[in-house]
Amino acid sequence: MAKIEYTKDQVKKALWPLPPNDKITSKIPSKSLDFKGNRYYYQRNEKDPKKRDYVMSVTTWLNCLSKGIGFNRWLGNALSYESAMSYANERAFIGTMTHALCMYLIWGEQVDTRHGFYNEDDSKIKPVPDEVKLRLSGFIDFVDDYKPVPIATEISLYNDLKSDDGEMVYPFAGTADQLMMIEGKLWMVDIKTGAEYPKDHSLQLTAYKILFDSLYSDITGPIDVLACLYLKSNGKYKIKKHKFKPNIWTHLVAMGLYYFSDMRDNMPKVVEREKLPIIYTLKEEKEDGPKTDTKD
Repeated sequence: MAKIEYTKDQVKKALWPLPPNDKITSKIPSKSLDFKGNRYYYQRNEKDPKKRDYVMSVTTWLNCLSKGIGFNRWLGNALSYESAMSYANERAFIGTMTHALCMYLIWGEQVDTRHGFYNEDDSKIKPVPDEVKLRLSGFIDFVDDYKPVPIATEISLYNDLKSDDGEMVYPFAGTADQLMMIEGKLWMVDIKTGAEYPKDHSLQLTAYKILFDSLYSDITGPIDVLACLYLKSNGKYKIKKHKFKPNIWTHLVAMGLYYFSDMRDNMPKVVEREKLPIIYTLKEEKEDGPKTDTKD
């Protein structure tokens, strides 16, 4: 099969980079990586891997909890674990696409779905499916009903503050989908395109609020309202407010320290995969010593 060639303009339009409209700049820009099945965040601006502070994502900490019998039944009925993960990755890509296009809409940008969406995993531009278009319709209805004023999107929630003994005060990190002002209150809204897991989502938002308030409350004040915006594949939406549960989150982290550590109570040490060369060539043959003239 011939490789599809895209023009630079096609790729640029399908990448959907962050609009330069955020009213808050991330204090500690972060980046994520996956290591041994878990997701970690670290300081984007720290170029030396040995000096980076890696902390697990909030959603990784939440893996200590069971998603319930419905999720377990779905996983058990899959043809194989690999096929289940392949399907999960496909659904995650739909979520990523929906998030990005909603981000454009909230900042007043037009979304032209004819540009498609660039998939970094296979370097292909994928079409925007109808289910994503319907979720965008639900998002537009939400905006029309609630009249939110956008404050920030995709803001880094990574705090590298350390205690006197050198331990991370906040051993978790994440990224906030949307910060909005609604009727004079600051809302943190997490967009969901999958099933509802109220307890998981409540704790996820709790952790995000802890991080946000520690980083940005001097700019905006603390978060007033935590909410998940569930965008349905039928074009409808559901907004659900969640309670702030800091004590429960603290207990979950304590349990996670046991769950993720080895039998000596050591947490995994992240080692980044070595970047292999792109271009390979044979080494030049080395001479054993200096050339000398020989005489007959």
